[in-house]
Amino acid sequence: MQLGLSFWVLTFFIFVFTYVNGFHDGCNVVATLIASRAMKPHPALAWAAVVEFLSPFAILIIGSSVSDTIKKLVGEAFYTDSGAQSTALAFITAGILAAILWNVTTWRFGIPASSSHALIGGVVGAGMAAFGTGAISWNYFWGKVVLMIFLTPAISFAVGFVILKLLLLLTRHAGVGVNKFFTYAQWLNMTFLAFNHSYNDSQKSIGIVMILLGICGAGTTDIPVWAIACAALCLSCGIAFGGFKIIKTVGTGIYKVQPIHSFASQLTAGTVILTASLLGAPVSASQIVSSSIMGVGSAERYKAVHWNMAGKILMSWFITIPIAGALGAVLYFVFSMIF
Repeated sequence: MQLGLSFWVLTFFIFVFTYVNGFHDGCNVVATLIASRAMKPHPALAWAAVVEFLSPFAILIIGSSVSDTIKKLVGEAFYTDSGAQSTALAFITAGILAAILWNVTTWRFGIPASSSHALIGGVVGAGMAAFGTGAISWNYFWGKVVLMIFLTPAISFAVGFVILKLLLLLTRHAGVGVNKFFTYAQWLNMTFLAFNHSYNDSQKSIGIVMILLGICGAGTTDIPVWAIACAALCLSCGIAFGGFKIIKTVGTGIYKVQPIHSFASQLTAGTVILTASLLGAPVSASQIVSSSIMGVGSAERYKAVHWNMAGKILMSWFITIPIAGALGAVLYFVFSMIF
């Protein structure tokens, strides 16, 4: 089936969001690596970009449970109805643009808010405005989104705390050479974290592409390889340019990290993101990385954690979905007059 101009225009905006997601959320994967001086910024971003490009193709092997969750947030019957295509196009346009606007705003002020939750909030808010509350799959929304907003940061904090305590215990009699080990071990850890970040985040954009295919009458259960490739390219390009304001906030604004802290934080965050991906949960890398740093910092010196900054980050976690949802609803009413 031939897809029209509106499909390709909206697909372009989906991957604009993916690019913004790359420099907004993706930079979290290198923040502690750079802050601990284990690698200079540009080589770190370049290597992360390579990993983030390759990772989404793992969808073809491991599966796409996260994109399935995104696709099911709004009932398929509502947006695939051929008699309501203009409503559906206004809905998806509003959801995408709401996410982009919130991401750009938080990036401008260096706030590591969640791109994932901006997208989910925008889509759910626009979906409610377009089709009513009955169109939202609330079991997915509460179970795999809202629950994970609270659960994954708490787990990241706890795991980071325990891992650093164990590392400090194991290295209490070690010489200065142990710092060199943690410096180089971070490179492997960052690769692990970048892989899992890209695997999870690429599926969010792919899920929106699948919704758009359904709206345009070309619905399929098979993810197009071109969609995976575009998501991979946009994420890697986004991280290659780097969101240095976010890197500074995460890398130095929460706790003054040394190689051992960065190692513990990266290992924690990568493991939590991978587990969430296998469960089909669209989680936030910024939440998980930030909370792992808080846990690691608390394990060594609780008072050295910059809790004022941590409070600001925490606030962004709570307000992202409501604000993006409100933006999505407002933009839907604007675009419903256009479409």
